Amino acid sequence: MDSDKRTIGAVPASWSGLDWQQLTACWRVKMRYGGNAGVARTAALLELCRLVPAGRGCHSGPTGEVLYTLRDHEGNLWQVTPRELSQAAMKAMRWFDYPYGDPGEPEQKDEKGKVIKEGRDPVRGYVGPMHDALQLPLETLKVHGKVFALPQVACNNLTWQQYRSLQAIVPQLFSGDASDGEASGLQARFLAHCLVPRSFALLDTAGGSMRVRPHWEYRYNASQADGLVTWWQRHGDETVFHVCFQAYQTALVYYATVHPTLFSDSGRKDVMHDALQGEVGTINSVMKYQGYSDPQQVYDTNLPIILDTLDTMAKEAKEIEKMNAKMRRK
Repeated sequence: MDSDKRTIGAVPASWSGLDWQQLTACWRVKMRYGGNAGVARTAALLELCRLVPAGRGCHSGPTGEVLYTLRDHEGNLWQVTPRELSQAAMKAMRWFDYPYGDPGEPEQKDEKGKVIKEGRDPVRGYVGPMHDALQLPLETLKVHGKVFALPQVACNNLTWQQYRSLQAIVPQLFSGDASDGEASGLQARFLAHCLVPRSFALLDTAGGSMRVRPHWEYRYNASQADGLVTWWQRHGDETVFHVCFQAYQTALVYYATVHPTLFSDSGRKDVMHDALQGEVGTINSVMKYQGYSDPQQVYDTNLPIILDTLDTMAKEAKEIEKMNAKMRRK
């Protein structure tokens, strides 16, 4: 297995490098094998390399060791021992055990300089260098007969109201103080606000007349999302949650890359933090800048548009501050 560099080289370098199908497959494997990390990692390697057992059985090699025959997507066959397969998985997928990342740890030495504890290199989790997971191969997701649009963050259609709702949930999701029941409830809330359900509506096709046609639409509504929490608690799929969370985290990395002025602390003032804390002022400012007459128009607007507006306003404020500072020096 180690000799097949093409196969091993095809494995992504982190959870952030997985596309939608790969992430779903890897998380299902992780859930299936639970705490048996070695088996789960090996099974995930087979999924990512698109390898399948060529036959039901196995046989012994020249040394009497059990060999497994594998076939890749091109039909090539080769034989490996379980140990070789496990070693290949460990080498190529050390990140598999750390979906949320691992900061690593420096090695420790005693007074004589002898290493008493090996160090660990850091491992990237869901969010690494900007990874474009915003273009997904699917358009909808079906869970227990109910159809949802894919995570709006992944489609880059997250509304300001969705973003605010998710921002209120995320800090609690991985708190060590949360019980299993509380964590399940938080995951249900996250899915309820992240995935937009399909709903039946009548579309006015003649500018105010009675000519309407029925159609399906996906439109986020905070009240509607709150009502879905109970449904997700009954039908929630842990795989769906983690895939949605990965898409959300990736989208935040994307937004922070596009709008560093908003998501990075400039030293004296964190613009995005201030915007979220003083939401009433933010809504009023955006309404005035965009010419909106109703605050709900801001909440219904796609997040990228709001971010563009806040970014422009922040840059204009900086320019005014520079001009004022220049005037004071005169």
